[in-house]
Amino acid sequence: MKKYLWTLVLALLWACNIHTNQPDLTGKTVSITFIHTTDIHSRLYPYYMVPNIPDQNLGLDKDDGPYGGAARMAYVIRRERAKANRSLYIDTGDWFQGAPVFNVFHGEPEIRVMDYMGLDVACIGNHDFDLGRTNLEDQLASWASFPVLAANYHFDQDKRAGDHDLSSIVKPYAIFNLKGITVGVIGLGNVSTLSSLMETGNKLGITPIDSAQVMQFYIDLLKDRVNIIVGATHLGLTEDPEMIARTTGLDIVFGGHHHVVLDPPKTVMDCTDPAFKAKRHCKSRRVILVHSGAFAKYVGVLDTAFAPSKDDPMNWELQSFKYTPYPIDSKVPEDQYVKELLEPYYDELKKAVQLDLIVGYSPSTIKRTGSSGGDSALGNIVAESMWRRQSVETDFAVTNTTGMRADMYQGPVTIEDLYNIFPWQNTITKMFLSGRDVIELFDYAARRSQKRGCVSQVQVAGARVELFCGPCTESSRPKDWPQPREPDKACAQKIEIDGMPVRQDAQYELATNNYIARGGSGFYMLKANTTQHDTGINMRNALIDYIRQMKPCGADDTGQTPACTSDADCPKDYQCACDGRYVWDAASSTCKDTGQCAQGGHCALSACVDGVTDRFGRECVQEKNTQKDINECKCTRKNLAAQQCTKAACLDSSNGVVEDQRVKMVLP
Repeated sequence: MKKYLWTLVLALLWACNIHTNQPDLTGKTVSITFIHTTDIHSRLYPYYMVPNIPDQNLGLDKDDGPYGGAARMAYVIRRERAKANRSLYIDTGDWFQGAPVFNVFHGEPEIRVMDYMGLDVACIGNHDFDLGRTNLEDQLASWASFPVLAANYHFDQDKRAGDHDLSSIVKPYAIFNLKGITVGVIGLGNVSTLSSLMETGNKLGITPIDSAQVMQFYIDLLKDRVNIIVGATHLGLTEDPEMIARTTGLDIVFGGHHHVVLDPPKTVMDCTDPAFKAKRHCKSRRVILVHSGAFAKYVGVLDTAFAPSKDDPMNWELQSFKYTPYPIDSKVPEDQYVKELLEPYYDELKKAVQLDLIVGYSPSTIKRTGSSGGDSALGNIVAESMWRRQSVETDFAVTNTTGMRADMYQGPVTIEDLYNIFPWQNTITKMFLSGRDVIELFDYAARRSQKRGCVSQVQVAGARVELFCGPCTESSRPKDWPQPREPDKACAQKIEIDGMPVRQDAQYELATNNYIARGGSGFYMLKANTTQHDTGINMRNALIDYIRQMKPCGADDTGQTPACTSDADCPKDYQCACDGRYVWDAASSTCKDTGQCAQGGHCALSACVDGVTDRFGRECVQEKNTQKDINECKCTRKNLAAQQCTKAACLDSSNGVVEDQRVKMVLP
């Protein structure tokens, strides 16, 4: 540890300084506006979702979609900077991964946009390494003029990268002079998931350093050179307070990783860890911890007032603060330059991926987490799509719950929606496990679930399991099962495969994703398996194919919806769909519903017709210039929407899209 800390003393030779005229601030209180974004996850374009209760409480109204988008964020950032006398814009990582634009362009538009928005400084997030170290090196070297920080990473030098090497790009800290007030920003990258990334074969060449120790090292280095010290971290909501407790001298920490908004910000007292306090003999001070959400839904603005300390004029103390998370929705204007910057990428994206292609219709929102903490409806069809995939067809399937990044919202389900759910390029891996291995696998799943509020961190198909949230006792599981590795924690207490209790002397074939197969998220027992075979089948494609095999809403066992000539022939809430039912009347500029399908049609769920029509209508707005042309386009496409709903898969209980207690979480 000491070796890495002392080698970082070289940072004394480097700092990012903004030189301005130095006003006399003796005895004055000054205001500084900190602008914060984090975990944007490639959401550069506005997107539709259903705001949850916390989002609604923060101002994201369910009628104000689409949400997010870099052009809207840029507008808010520029507006807030224009109002401020002193400002600093900080981002805390995970620019990459989460929308198809990243799959196609590998982070180029993300970095270009962040740079244009006037980002002053950023720390690295774990998902910024998702396409490897070389890709991150190239994107930052090509497009970033802002300093990028990670004081707790020691980079092995990549000689192949030359000047693009992260060891020369990423710095531990940056210093800013804001009209006479100097602010030092120290960055910390994520450590909890860095080990998982390294385990999955991403040879990052990074040695993590203890976050609190390295933070204190740089606080001590900067405290006589700057007035204010700020942390920019991607540690997470749990790790940030732990780091603050083991340090002294920070004023504010801007964090990320867990996708939450702290409104109001959390006040954490530093120097409260007993071992650290005994060593440093420090007095506890308050530190303001700010988290500003994810997916471009918010721009966080922290307005602060600082004044010189009476004991040390070099050290300025936080006097007051006000935090505002500005929601990013359709009511926010777009920055025209950012919009124009992103348009060519979107045009190419549409050519590369059929984002608007409709694969199904969901009558209600399908959650990625279960209502009782166990299996979820979305997780079940994801696992089923792996398990039942042709050329896979194993005894059972397991995937990690956190691999699903969004719910499947009510309405038409498009390719873009499935990219939002599965942004990764994960493939299906097969392997053989003994019964004892299966028990160990689900013991670990229980322990991991226990740490996350007793919410299952696995989704399965072909199996039924009960996970006890512990602590594990002899009465918690069958007597002939092996003793769990950590008996004081959670464990599996019941496992059935193909309807039969798991046998330790039997062999079972598992289908899983290649991420956890290589040890990701701590599944090291799978990494050690030597029978692995990566099928190369993309999980997203497997899910798409599985959905496409489902019956339409209202279909019989043959997959056909009822034939009809008018709505009277259809069940309640259905309408007769055919080509030509909706006719554009040029004379009155209205869309007329004839209500008839004289040549014959098929019944379609009316809500589906309305939802798909609305989706097609967005395309009309993009393609047409006048309101009349837009309305005619919508009318014509309503016929197509109605016919699609007689064929599109229905994602409801009629096709097995349900929670069925295949994973049951048992409280102690």
